[in-house]
Amino acid sequence: MNDKLLNTIAARDVKVGGLIGRRIELTWQNNLLAINWERDFLAPFLAKNSDAGAYIGLGKSLDGLVRLAAHTGDGRLLARRQQVLDTLLPAQEADGYLGIYRPADRAIPTWDAHEQAYVLMALVVDWQLFRQERSLASAQRLGRWLVSRIPSTALHLVGKRTWQGQVSFLSRQLVLTGLDRALLALYRATGEPSLLDYCVETLRVAEWDQPIVEGRFGPIEGHVYCFLSHCLAQLDLFEITGDRRLLAQTRRALEYLRDGRALVISGTNGITECWHSDQTGTGDIGETCSVAYLIRLLSHQLQIEGDGWYGDWMERSIYNALFAAQSPDGRRLSYYVPLEGERHYWDRDTYCCPGNFRRIIGELPEMIAYRQADGVMVNLYTESDITTALANGTPLVLRQHTDYPHSGQVRLDVEPARPARFAVRLRRPAWCTEFVVAVNGETVSPIGGPHFLAISSEWRPGDRVTLAMPMPWRLVRGFRKQVGKVAAMRGPQLFCRATPSDSATEFRADDIAANLSLMEFPDPGGRATYFACADSPLMTDDELFPQGIGLSQGLRRSDSEGEDHRH
Repeated sequence: MNDKLLNTIAARDVKVGGLIGRRIELTWQNNLLAINWERDFLAPFLAKNSDAGAYIGLGKSLDGLVRLAAHTGDGRLLARRQQVLDTLLPAQEADGYLGIYRPADRAIPTWDAHEQAYVLMALVVDWQLFRQERSLASAQRLGRWLVSRIPSTALHLVGKRTWQGQVSFLSRQLVLTGLDRALLALYRATGEPSLLDYCVETLRVAEWDQPIVEGRFGPIEGHVYCFLSHCLAQLDLFEITGDRRLLAQTRRALEYLRDGRALVISGTNGITECWHSDQTGTGDIGETCSVAYLIRLLSHQLQIEGDGWYGDWMERSIYNALFAAQSPDGRRLSYYVPLEGERHYWDRDTYCCPGNFRRIIGELPEMIAYRQADGVMVNLYTESDITTALANGTPLVLRQHTDYPHSGQVRLDVEPARPARFAVRLRRPAWCTEFVVAVNGETVSPIGGPHFLAISSEWRPGDRVTLAMPMPWRLVRGFRKQVGKVAAMRGPQLFCRATPSDSATEFRADDIAANLSLMEFPDPGGRATYFACADSPLMTDDELFPQGIGLSQGLRRSDSEGEDHRH
């Protein structure tokens, strides 16, 4: 069953240039091809003698490697993918185990299931993109091992704790994160009913229902990445069953971020990996795992509901929070990216955040445009060349020519193989107050809502759409801990200064272009995102938030802190 309004276009059918394409290229050329797969990732899987608590994150990085190999078709990436699989797959034991732990520490209460779940997911992705039967066979053996070693009783033995009279689901939110999605992916690949039964009856994916918990404390119930991962598992199950009750947890999270104004201006949330809504900008802000999962969740919601507001949020997160996690040369990656203060890169290539960064970068080509029943929808504006087909089978090529987000000028070449009637939908960014559209040089008035505008026509080879989206500076008002300050934005991009905010002096808004030295938020030299400013007509509220400030239902705050549980 597929109740989605929009469907992705395979990454191998999308060529990406511009700023997004540059970040993709940096990731595979200067990161995936530069890391030491044999020493850092594969050796522990060969030795299988890791202590309890060890974690590598091979599956996440392999997922990114596989996706980008398929997307680019680059011979070096294809060879590296082959080398990694040639080493990894023979390391699988006869009973299906494919992890790093000695026998006594396997499955629970370690990170073993989490590690192997992402390996399973990567193998399924490899089968989907390359049709390698050995990858699917290995994934099936691994899936059987995981199902057999983690029965329903185990869910209550792993990290079982009680807080305010309630049993915490540390096992589900942390130790078993990714298991539900991996097994559902394997179910879709194989149709094996027992996998779906296990997810529904043992993991109880449909029954997961927890409030938003702010702060970090013992059970780590407020872990953003894990919460969003379980939301995605429910969306995966929704695609199978069509049960719209499975959308409730995702809406809870997004309403908290939007209606509760918990989203920070870079397009993410989280302090020390957990929910927060006070607009703190210093410290361990914006874990890269949570950024990646938020973008992925927004893409899924966009496909289900067709609301362009999700695309507005996606581009905010991509151009700012996500790209800020990557060094300018692409070699180093960050665990956190604060709004204020010095930034630091992660000290190794392994672990969760580097792997989840590589995964989401591999998924970006599929977020640029989507297919729908009556045509196509353009979501992200970037230099690109997209090959797809209409619902009636007519081949279609869409080519974007633009330097977006540096300017709002876009030319879209619409090239059906033969004349055909269909709709081209264009996302109108929420920051855009003037959206001028012309078809073959003639200004048109597309129909649609505030976020998507549709041009329904009989399109012919050579037709051309041009967009003009002026990008004036905006001074976005801060609130809560940022009250009395502003952040500078232009289009979807956030800007910052190298001067810490506590030493900044007030400036006049009309000096912003001439006298204030600003850099794009992903610049590693950024130290101050918010600063004081005199009243100005450039001041505005953040367009991603609705009018009025409220708190979503289900919010619970913590008042204590606990130990470190990164993943």
